[in-house]
Amino acid sequence: MTARAPETPEGEAPAGVTPSRIIWGVVLVVVLFVGLFVLISKAAGFSNVVDVLQHADVSWMAACLALQVVSWAGYVVVMWGVVEMDGGLRLRPWHAIRLWLLSLGGTRIVSPAGAGGMATTYWALCRAGMRRRNALRRVFAIGILVFAIFGLLAFGASVAAAAIGPDAPLGMTLPSIIGVPIIGVWGVWFGLPGRAERVSTPRSTGWLARGLAAAASGVIVTREVLLRPRMHTVPLLGTVGYWVFDVLSLWAAMRAVGAEVPLLGVAMGYAVGYVALLFPLPTGGYGAIDAATTFALTALDLPLAQTFAGVVVWRAFSFWLPTIPALVALARVRDLGRAMATYRGDDEAPERPVTTP
Repeated sequence: MTARAPETPEGEAPAGVTPSRIIWGVVLVVVLFVGLFVLISKAAGFSNVVDVLQHADVSWMAACLALQVVSWAGYVVVMWGVVEMDGGLRLRPWHAIRLWLLSLGGTRIVSPAGAGGMATTYWALCRAGMRRRNALRRVFAIGILVFAIFGLLAFGASVAAAAIGPDAPLGMTLPSIIGVPIIGVWGVWFGLPGRAERVSTPRSTGWLARGLAAAASGVIVTREVLLRPRMHTVPLLGTVGYWVFDVLSLWAAMRAVGAEVPLLGVAMGYAVGYVALLFPLPTGGYGAIDAATTFALTALDLPLAQTFAGVVVWRAFSFWLPTIPALVALARVRDLGRAMATYRGDDEAPERPVTTP
């Protein structure tokens, strides 16, 4: 069949992806890292932090890296599965990886609160020939699905920690135990068949109406995945794997610095730290996540120097290592656009709207 022309100009790049924005984004991340390291190391004792890092167990650090790689693969699978589900665009594996790196770079460098990652992903999908509305609904669906599963896992870990786990403070468990059901009830109400479909059709051309419509469309896709898990195993397992293996990576990092902390305790500290992603913070929440996770874990009676050293090891792999190729993906964004425009899975059936239960 004849490929449909992409909905973005041939030489266009995503808004905000410029050499100056990338450079200033990198500078901001480095400044945040130095400032965070100096401030927390000063509180914990700089020599103590350095000593813990110097004596870190290499085998546990290797495990931390290996688990983090599986976590990254999980997010690639999420994006791949949501983009391809229900007759969407068919991606080659390398394109899916580059799309993830582009999204990662956009989140950490271009703009705060994940908006940069959403914008760059949307651009790439449109560039590959997906209709704009369908591309936008899938971009929202990726974020909504990822954080819906995060909420469910955080709730489960909080209940387990309160019942049988470590002696975690109520301040670590109650927010998830109370907050997740409240948000979940609202999400179920909003996503009821009929209501979400009405909202997903904007009644005006204003940016607020269109944004709410796109979010509702993302809820519809998420509802489809959660209610029909056997039909959408790929994005569902990818999402669970992304969070679970990231938690395991943090746990391995804590073991690398000699911290004997239960896995449930690590999961609770992780959940508290990642609440920072709910706020419009630059650099993908870097600095805020690190500080919040560190001080949450010290609530489990861990020394500050040891806890911070473990978080530094974890973030060295989870944040810094993928950020380097993400910067390359941002710098070569037009190459990805041309590659995705050339390969649109034209041997498959034409793209069709996402179905609903």
